[in-house]
Amino acid sequence: MKWVTWAFAAAVASASAGCSNKAEQAQHEADVSVAEANKEAREAREAAAKAAAAQKAAVEETARAARNEARAKLQKDVEAADRKITYLKEKAAKATGAAKKNAEAAVAELEKRRTAVSADMAKLDAEAASTWDAAKASAERSLASLNQAVDNLETTIAGKAAR
Repeated sequence: MKWVTWAFAAAVASASAGCSNKAEQAQHEADVSVAEANKEAREAREAAAKAAAAQKAAVEETARAARNEARAKLQKDVEAADRKITYLKEKAAKATGAAKKNAEAAVAELEKRRTAVSADMAKLDAEAASTWDAAKASAERSLASLNQAVDNLETTIAGKAAR
């Protein structure tokens, strides 16, 4: 009977050990699966972060190019206005009498507006991307105002010539 008890105990122990080994193996396989899933998730996050950074850089470069192009166009328009201003100032200097007073007033207004354009153009260089559009709009308004002052001076000088 003793022998049967030992045999039974050995069978139970080996069955328990077999279960324990199976449980340990199952736990190990689950741990490996979780580790692989975590690695894949981390790699996917890293790839997504790299893709997002590349996309952001591309968007920023496109915006920078657009800002440079817009600034170059504005600068070209300012330079054209400056050439016309120089020409009109020379003509205004030749005016006499009341026409000269009117031309001097128009030149003073024109210079005030030219100073505003210069300030707005300087802001374009200093503005952050988030506020650049507002600075550009301000520069465009100032340039339009300058062009109106140029037209006013031209009309004043032409009025003098028509008399």
